[in-house]
Amino acid sequence: MAEKPFGIDVSRWQGNINWDVIAMNPGKVLFTGIRATISWGYVDSWFNRNWVEAKRVGLYRAAYHVMYPGVTPARQMDNFLKVVGDDLGELPLVLDIELSHNKSPEEIGNTILQCATILEAKTGRLPILYSRASFIDTYVTANRSPSAWLNKYDWWLAHYLRSGEEHQGPPKLPKGVVRERCVAHQTTGTGPGFGVESKVMDYNRWQYPESHLKSYSRGKEPSLSEKIEKLWAAHPELHK
Repeated sequence: MAEKPFGIDVSRWQGNINWDVIAMNPGKVLFTGIRATISWGYVDSWFNRNWVEAKRVGLYRAAYHVMYPGVTPARQMDNFLKVVGDDLGELPLVLDIELSHNKSPEEIGNTILQCATILEAKTGRLPILYSRASFIDTYVTANRSPSAWLNKYDWWLAHYLRSGEEHQGPPKLPKGVVRERCVAHQTTGTGPGFGVESKVMDYNRWQYPESHLKSYSRGKEPSLSEKIEKLWAAHPELHK
């Protein structure tokens, strides 16, 4: 799996994290998901420190929000965006979708779509949807035909092995989602912890080469051709 860029995702359950140890890990951590909020009022107590420290050591960061399907989308997204603030990270914001709370597939699907639409409008970028195929198939699409909007978004999908070792991938896809839409695979939830207080942590693999991860990020350095295109567009007087 060495060809797939390695990442971790963390929350307060990892406790105090030494991000210098994370950055120096032989596995070469390149990206991280960091929990920011849950529902309309919960804020992860370690988010601010983790967010700043992960940036300091040069990782590609994605802040994530655990969605409650029965809570007003606008209220949830207000909480999420307020906590993240002006620094939106290098990767798109992420909606963590793994709670059903006895809501119908239609209700859950509508909440996902409304939350995602708000994030796109507020940040100018489509969020990534995190879940697992079995959850989406059971609680979102159920026995219905998959909705077209499922393929509008990129996915971060969990798929583990019983042994706890990293799943070699690719992860199983929700019905109606094409392979190209899966950008990240959470390969295990019990990877040995390093640089953290917890004994285990989540491991992830970007599903494309490191060059794709770099170009996918918000803060990438423009290429020479992109710089020339921007200069050309900014100076129409040169087009004569």
